[in-house]
Amino acid sequence: MDTEILPSTLERLPDTILLNEQIKMWTSLISNKKQWESIFGVNYTPKKLKISYAIFKDNSITLTLYNAIEGNEAPDKWLKNGYNEYEFELLLNNVTNVNITNFSFYGALDLTIIKNSTDNDIQIEINNFCKIECKAQSISAINIKAYHNDGSV
Repeated sequence: MDTEILPSTLERLPDTILLNEQIKMWTSLISNKKQWESIFGVNYTPKKLKISYAIFKDNSITLTLYNAIEGNEAPDKWLKNGYNEYEFELLLNNVTNVNITNFSFYGALDLTIIKNSTDNDIQIEINNFCKIECKAQSISAINIKAYHNDGSV
């Protein structure tokens, strides 16, 4: 399914990064790409993500995100071990101007990152309900790990 992006939006937001690969991949804005690229390669951006929780500390926000392993987009070791899910922490550094509406930090997540000259405008929507907006100077993906989720609670 294609999503239409209106030309007026593109004129205002020329460096928009959307989760669903509509323009560019948000992973291109990760400042420490070494670990991400060593696991997933250069061109991989998850199509869907869910959030487990968020930690607000000092001037940073850490979002713990997870997803099912999509096809063969994972290291052979993960696939051989029967891992079907992975998680990582998305670290937003030097955060300012945080705005949260309809607080609920659990479930499916849509992520939009707009790169500006000095920072990144972050827009997150969780379960089509909770909306988070902030500015972050840099973005990191850390603590990437895989596991087998058997569906038990």
